[in-house]
Amino acid sequence: MQKFNFSYDKGNNDLFLFNPKSKSKGSVELGDLVFDFNNKKELVGLEIMNASNIIKDLSEDSIKKVNEVLENLKECKVSIKTRNNLLIIKLYLLSKENKLTPIISIPKIQKSPALRYN
Repeated sequence: MQKFNFSYDKGNNDLFLFNPKSKSKGSVELGDLVFDFNNKKELVGLEIMNASNIIKDLSEDSIKKVNEVLENLKECKVSIKTRNNLLIIKLYLLSKENKLTPIISIPKIQKSPALRYN
C-alpha cells in the first residue's frame, strides 16, 4: 500500500490522487476517471471527476459520508494489484471521522497511443 498525496476541489467536485515519488508519462481517460502512468506502466495518479457520486457508487456509502470524507480528507493510501490482466485499485480515503474504501477495477493497459514509453 502506497501513501498518495491528494487534492480535492469542492467547487468542481474533482479529487486528484498522486504518488509524489513518480512522474506521469501519459494518461488514459475512462469516463469520469483519468489514470496517470509512469514510464514503467505503473499507476502513479488518478483523477476522479464528479468524485462524490463516483465514490458513493463504488463504496456504497451514503452521499453525506462521502462528502464529509472528501471535504475533510486527511490521508490517502492506494493499494494496486494486477490479477488476470485487471488492474485492481483500492483507495483508502481517511478523514478525522470516517473512512471510505472504494475499489476500481480496469483492464490493465498494455498499449495506448496516449502513453509513450521510452
